[in-house]
Amino acid sequence: MADKLRVGVIGCGDMSRNHAFGYLRSDRYEIVALADLSTEAMSDFDEHFAEYSDYKAEHFTDFREMLEKSTLDVVSVGVWDKGHRAMTLAAAASGVKAILCEKPMADTIGAAADMRLVCERNNVKLAVGHQRRWIPAYTMAKEMIADGEIGDVRMITAFARDGLPNYSSHQADMFRYLLGDPECTWVMGNIERETDQWARAIPIEDKALAMFGFEGGAQAVILASLTPRAGWGAWISGSEGLIDLSLTDVKLMNATSGGWQHHKPDGDYLKYGDDDFEVREAAIAQARDFAAWVSGEATEFRGEAQHGYKALEMVHAVYESARTHTQVQMPMKTMVHPLELMIEEGHLPVRYPGRYDIRNRSLRGENTASDEENG
Repeated sequence: MADKLRVGVIGCGDMSRNHAFGYLRSDRYEIVALADLSTEAMSDFDEHFAEYSDYKAEHFTDFREMLEKSTLDVVSVGVWDKGHRAMTLAAAASGVKAILCEKPMADTIGAAADMRLVCERNNVKLAVGHQRRWIPAYTMAKEMIADGEIGDVRMITAFARDGLPNYSSHQADMFRYLLGDPECTWVMGNIERETDQWARAIPIEDKALAMFGFEGGAQAVILASLTPRAGWGAWISGSEGLIDLSLTDVKLMNATSGGWQHHKPDGDYLKYGDDDFEVREAAIAQARDFAAWVSGEATEFRGEAQHGYKALEMVHAVYESARTHTQVQMPMKTMVHPLELMIEEGHLPVRYPGRYDIRNRSLRGENTASDEENG
C-alpha cells in the first residue's frame, strides 16, 4: 500500500470530526495539522482522536500559516459556507493533492465555480462531502432502480427542514445519485420567509416546495417544513413498483415481491444496527475511496466536485424560481445567492423580526456569528 496521506483540517467542528473519523478508521491517512481560531476547539479535537496512532496534529490559528508550514497531501475544509471559497482556493494554490470540502459546496454558485476552476488549474482533486452516497441503503436502492426493479422512475419525494442549502443539498444529491447522476434539466418552486432565519451565516427560508425534472423523465419533489416530517429517506415511485428508502432500510414492492420486501444492508465496515451506523459507515467508505482517487488507484470518485456543484445549483434554482416566478432551465445563469437578492430587494419582508442562526449552537465563547476567513 502507498504511504499514508498527510491531512490538514481547517475548522474543528462536527463536520470536520466526521471527516477525521473516516480518515483515521480507513487507515489510509495521518492527520498532521489543524487550523481553527479557537485553541479550545483544537484541544477538544485532540482529545477526541487521542486513541489513534495516526493522529499527531500541530495547531495553527491561521489556516494560511498551516498551508505554508505543513507538508500536506489533503486538506479538509469544514468551516461555515462563506469560508469555503477562500480556503479551497488557498489550499489549491499551496500544492496539495486534494481537498475535501464540506457541503454545501459554497454560499453561491459563483463561488463554487471559482473553486472548481482554481482546483482544475492547479491539478488539485476537489471533492464535496456528500457522504450519504456511501450509505449501503442508498446504494442498494440505486442498484434496484438501475436493474429495473420498479420500471421507469416517475417521482421521488423527500421531506426537509432547516433551509434548502443547509439540509436539502443532501437530498438534491441523493436524487441524482439514485438515478445514476443524470442532469437536472429544470427546477420550479416557491418559498416562505416570515422570520429572519439563517444557517451558518447564510439566510434561509422558513418553508419551501421544490420540483425538479431530470434527463430521462424522472421528477422529484422536496417538501421543506410544510409538514412535521423530515429526514434523509425518500419515497420512490416507478412505472412498475415502489421503493421506501431510509438511511438504513430499503423496502421494495413490485409485481414479484409478494408485498413489501424488506432489506437491511450491512456496510463494508459496520453491521446494520451498530451505533451511528449510517454516519460512521459512510465516513469511512468515503475516506477509503477518496484515498484511492487521490493516490491514482481509481480514476473516478462518487463525491467529485461536479456533483456537489450540481446539488448546490439545484437548491439555489428553487430560490431563483421563486425570485423570477419562472420554471428555471438548467444550468442556472444567476451566480449570486437568489435568496439574498430577494431579501435585499425587499421581496421577502420579515413579519417577525429578530435575526437568529440555527447553527449558532456550534460556536464557542461569546461568538454569535462565524468568521468567514478562518473558521
